[in-house]
Amino acid sequence: MVRRGPKGFDVAFLGYGRMAQAISRGLDQGGQVPYARQAAYDILTADLNKLSSQKGFKAAADANELVKLSPLVIVAVKPHQVKKVLEEVRPEVSDQLFVSIAAGVTLEALAALLPSSAGIIRVIPNLPALVGQGMTLICDPQGAPPENLQRAKDIFEAVGSVVVLDEGHFNEGTAVSGSGPAYFFLFMEAMIRGAVRLGLTWDAARELVLKTALGSAQAAIDLPELSLADLRDQVTSPGGTTAEGLLELEEGALTAMVHRALKAASDKGSKLT
Repeated sequence: MVRRGPKGFDVAFLGYGRMAQAISRGLDQGGQVPYARQAAYDILTADLNKLSSQKGFKAAADANELVKLSPLVIVAVKPHQVKKVLEEVRPEVSDQLFVSIAAGVTLEALAALLPSSAGIIRVIPNLPALVGQGMTLICDPQGAPPENLQRAKDIFEAVGSVVVLDEGHFNEGTAVSGSGPAYFFLFMEAMIRGAVRLGLTWDAARELVLKTALGSAQAAIDLPELSLADLRDQVTSPGGTTAEGLLELEEGALTAMVHRALKAASDKGSKLT
């Protein structure tokens, strides 16, 4: 459960862009933290005030006011802004828990920017969190109170699933869940364009591809007793149309290409941290 804040605000968002708004909406819709118990600050004050009026959360006047409002602060500014913002609010920090979603900002970097009394958690959500189907990676410093990790998990389970991963594997994990949606979008787009080339209308091709992708993923989730190879075999008749298509994909070295893409993304991530 999310801890109740002494000033009536359970979660504060330092930065209120698209991802912060998705988390905020998920918390409200799921009942964990209604908008009335949320606070936010963003440099785009006009947009923030408009959303505050629509949703009912508190719009803080500045970052310093915000961190004093809640025991849990989600750091949702751009990665290059984290240092400046946390140095600014540091004098107001006591024992709040800071949960950072800033890509590339390590636990060590966060600890250097905040007093030792503050708790820190690092998370990497992905784009599907915008529609409540996110896959979030999460880690905490060695020796941190288990309660801190649980509090952060409760927050991000409002917008999907959470996997606890050692920070040493965050680059690899991010290559899969963080970058992965882009790879799936590319493959789905390629299938749609291929179907249109065969003569289907764009609308028909799009519906066929997206619903087939959704159903395939759900089948893999709901039938854990079957491996992905087993599921593929159930679709593939000997000498049939699917077998011909799979042969073309393998002759194009699809599997090896995916492996190279994941490694490239992971290697790039290591250079950013």
